[in-house]
Amino acid sequence: MNKNKGLNNEYFLQNEQLPNEDTEPKNVTGIELLPINKFLFSILLGHFCDKHGPTIVMVTQVGSISTGGDELLVPDFPTDSYCESCSMHISNNLVKDSSTKTDTKSMRSVIADSVYVSTQYSLIRYQLMTQVIRKAFSEETISYDSSPLIFFDDIRGLNFVMGFKLYDDQARGNERRYSLIFNINTKNSKAAMNILANNWDFIEGGFLKIIHYIQHKHEEDIKRQLEKENEDGGFTPMVGTFLRANKVKTSKNLSELTKDELIFIKLHKWNSYILKSLLV
Repeated sequence: MNKNKGLNNEYFLQNEQLPNEDTEPKNVTGIELLPINKFLFSILLGHFCDKHGPTIVMVTQVGSISTGGDELLVPDFPTDSYCESCSMHISNNLVKDSSTKTDTKSMRSVIADSVYVSTQYSLIRYQLMTQVIRKAFSEETISYDSSPLIFFDDIRGLNFVMGFKLYDDQARGNERRYSLIFNINTKNSKAAMNILANNWDFIEGGFLKIIHYIQHKHEEDIKRQLEKENEDGGFTPMVGTFLRANKVKTSKNLSELTKDELIFIKLHKWNSYILKSLLV
């Protein structure tokens, strides 16, 4: 395994709370699960970018322990098709023993007998993931209050979607829209639905903890900005917002919106834990 390709996970797996539920996933259907292995599972973070439309920000997939997940790692790639708001950003300062100044493109963790890899896009399922993201954000029924949405077809497989949004006066409509998606890449609808039914509470609970963490960190940052604005300029928040609205809009990624440079590393760890714990 080429350790330089992926981000070593030892330094960030120690003091972060995992989004686990009080109980483990249970077989609630009473139906014997049909064989679907975890290599068909993935978790996506999508964003409706003002400039590029529905975009994959990060995808976490399951790799083989025999290959070390090398098949899922992505090489350096041109970033012309990504702006700041739809980019997975990991500061190079966080990477141990880094000999280059380029941004990290992949994160990899080994848990038990599987490898979990997070990247900006899927090297082996690029077309599938792109179609899933476009479908998720095109659904008229999707809301951004963390209510679950499910869709299935033979092309995109089974998808469990939870949307959420963050206030940002630099974005169109003053909000940035995101979605967390659990995808099972299979045409076997019965087997996929059995797996989702048996893991529903666990997946929903895990996604909610991720969303609530992101929203909480973002609200803390807004509060700090408003307090600083009042102290420095004596403006009320309403006046300050009005003045900012006349400036050129700037893109912000999730790390900037939460003021948490570890946010994508935490997402990788949380996603890996969810995928590892699923009952199949």
